[in-house]
Amino acid sequence: MSSEDTVLVSTNEAGERKTVPVPRGAMVRIDVVGLQYNPRYWKNPEIFSPSRFLDDWPREAFMPFSQGSRACIGRKFFEWEAIAVVTMIISKYKITARENPGETFGERKERILKNRHGGLFLTLVKTPLVFTNR
Repeated sequence: MSSEDTVLVSTNEAGERKTVPVPRGAMVRIDVVGLQYNPRYWKNPEIFSPSRFLDDWPREAFMPFSQGSRACIGRKFFEWEAIAVVTMIISKYKITARENPGETFGERKERILKNRHGGLFLTLVKTPLVFTNR
């Protein structure tokens, strides 16, 4: 449910920008199954092919756990295991964004946060990280 009036921005197949107003209180739903099987994003979507994830792939079109009654039963286990792994990594390393030569703090901040819409990141951005032993 939308907590405030907002506008979603998208593009159609021709690359034309499209805006969709979403009023406060509106329910926004995603057709997860349709997204996972959409040939616009996936070559041969009906075929089980884990190797499709070895190269670049449309991260915005991948929702691995689904939702509702057909959601993955292993989701909670994965989430707890992921928290444990991330906690171990953070306890052993200081993690910072790699600085580009001559880049100011403000420029680095803008580079890292450029795909943020309000307070929400809609897609992951490749950000080179530096891991330093604690």
